[in-house]
Amino acid sequence: MLVKKISCFIFLMPFLFQNTTFGQQGISPQLKEFIQKAIQNNSDIKNSYLENQKTLLDKNSVSGKLLPHISAMGMYGYLNASGELDLPTKTLPILGLNLFEGAQKFNTSSQVGFAGVNATQVIFSGLQITNGKKALDEKYKAQQLMTEAGYEGLAQEVVQTFDQIMLLKEVDALIADSEKRLNKEHLKVVKAIENGLAIPYDRDKIKLAMLELESKKAESTNSRELLYFKLEELTKMPLDSLKTVSYPLELAIVDPIQPAVENRKEMQALASSQRAYEYVLKKEKGAKLPQIFAFGSAFYFNAFDTKFKFKDVPLAGDLNLSANHFQMAPGFAVGVGVKWDVFDGNQHRNNIKKANLDLVMNQNKWNDTRDKLMLLQRKTNSDYQLSMKKMAVHEQQIKIANNNLSLASKQFEAGLIDVTERLSAENELYKQSLSFYNQLLLQRTAVLELLKSQGSLYQSLVK
Repeated sequence: MLVKKISCFIFLMPFLFQNTTFGQQGISPQLKEFIQKAIQNNSDIKNSYLENQKTLLDKNSVSGKLLPHISAMGMYGYLNASGELDLPTKTLPILGLNLFEGAQKFNTSSQVGFAGVNATQVIFSGLQITNGKKALDEKYKAQQLMTEAGYEGLAQEVVQTFDQIMLLKEVDALIADSEKRLNKEHLKVVKAIENGLAIPYDRDKIKLAMLELESKKAESTNSRELLYFKLEELTKMPLDSLKTVSYPLELAIVDPIQPAVENRKEMQALASSQRAYEYVLKKEKGAKLPQIFAFGSAFYFNAFDTKFKFKDVPLAGDLNLSANHFQMAPGFAVGVGVKWDVFDGNQHRNNIKKANLDLVMNQNKWNDTRDKLMLLQRKTNSDYQLSMKKMAVHEQQIKIANNNLSLASKQFEAGLIDVTERLSAENELYKQSLSFYNQLLLQRTAVLELLKSQGSLYQSLVK
């Protein structure tokens, strides 16, 4: 019977209120699997994980800049050009002839083939690569922490949805108990009508109250189905598995000790972001240092079927020359190079200023988030304490409603009150019982909010 169940709970309430330091209780361990399934199937968390992978790829790309870069090239082409050549004039001592006197015009054509392999490797990058890798390491940590912070809200949603289903079970029990009492009263009234001790009006009033209970049962069934549909969407688990979950809706107790907000994953993520921006600043400062690199190449070059035609050469007129080929193979080149940007249009200075601004903005965000989380902790703790006090009030309300119903039942049997007053007492007990369980649901929600504000909700549910 519901009345016995509530009376037992009322008896235990003072002991529950005295044991608020024994840790978090009252949340069913059956929910662990469903919470983990919801996290595994959540699109936002999946995308956050993929963003983390992109950051790892960026880090690998930066690391790859320290490795040799090797390229191969091959080409074939046809060259045709006109030009003018002016060589210093030379006089032959014996003949007295002047060679290369004046500018000589010429035409040339050739077919050219080239193939080669080039390799370059950064030796010193001004520490840009090193600091860039460290910045991406910290960025990855920050993203991972923010992904894990998202577990908290999803875990809370799963637990609250199951709690609402368990609340509907309690509502069904309330309705069933009311139906039993009303059926009993209905039989008594019907017999009394037969004996001329009651009128059909009394019977119809009880029948109307029973029909209202039927309406409440239909509403409860519909709400339960919608909640199961929601859980199906969250966890991607079959309905049969979800319906196996059953636990009593009972008071949840948490440890009132408030941990430091710096332990929240959001704060840790902002701290990692701050370190990342510091490395970015060092990276930008290193851009002013020279970059040193090594290079090497091996190549093959061949110019073949080459033709030269010099026009109006003194003493010779037009002069036609040709070559079968001009070949260089194998060719090798190795060395060390230095690159130093002396002036880049103030880009380097602007990048440093931007990195400094990012540092200040992230620090401001860290301070603001800390203040808001501290306020949230105080609020959720206050809400939790208030919910516990309200539970004590609801305890008294149910006790009074239960006594009133017992008295009204006796008075109705003795003919001291009419059916309307009897039904009013029945409705009042139902109302107060439903209010009690609604407050119990709010108390459990306050516990979830408190654990979430501490950043320990997910761990406390799946440990």
